Amino acid sequence: MPLRRNNPMAGGEPPAIDVSEDDRPAWQVMLWPHRSLSLRGLRIFLTVLGGLFAFFAAMTFLAPTPYEIEWGRHLGVVAIVIGFMGGVFALVWALFLRNYRDARYHERIAIERNMLVIEAFHPRKPVKRWEFRPYWTKVRTRTTRHIENQLLLSSSGRIVAIGAFLTPEERASLAIEIEDALTRFA
Repeated sequence: MPLRRNNPMAGGEPPAIDVSEDDRPAWQVMLWPHRSLSLRGLRIFLTVLGGLFAFFAAMTFLAPTPYEIEWGRHLGVVAIVIGFMGGVFALVWALFLRNYRDARYHERIAIERNMLVIEAFHPRKPVKRWEFRPYWTKVRTRTTRHIENQLLLSSSGRIVAIGAFLTPEERASLAIEIEDALTRFA
């Protein structure tokens, strides 16, 4: 299977191996967080923000000073303003990069070889994997004070919450889809 360049997952790469017909899951779904700002949009945002900060830094430097303030103190104020703006710009940049790195988190739910497999892929942690017997797996949603329609899969005393980054409506829809897949392929 050739590598695709236009992969819809943020930072993810498809597997470079070909999967035989016997190893393909009977049903699967991939979940990943939505990011409304593309990398191109991020570049434009950071360019505009940097331009605005540079403009205000130049205005601070070129601002006329009253005769009572000497030039050395004026440069001290300019250095503080430029340092603050540079720090804010670096912080915004670092937080956006962290946000995009965390967007590579995704979950895979599949029915393969008579097992319901749930895998959670985190960019900085090992893959977490749970396996359930489809026939005994229960799908339910619950609403707590903090989470509406939390999606839970349970079997043999184990409970796994999935799709925490989805909207409540998406979790409810996914619960129906998983229940349908369990009845069709169990």
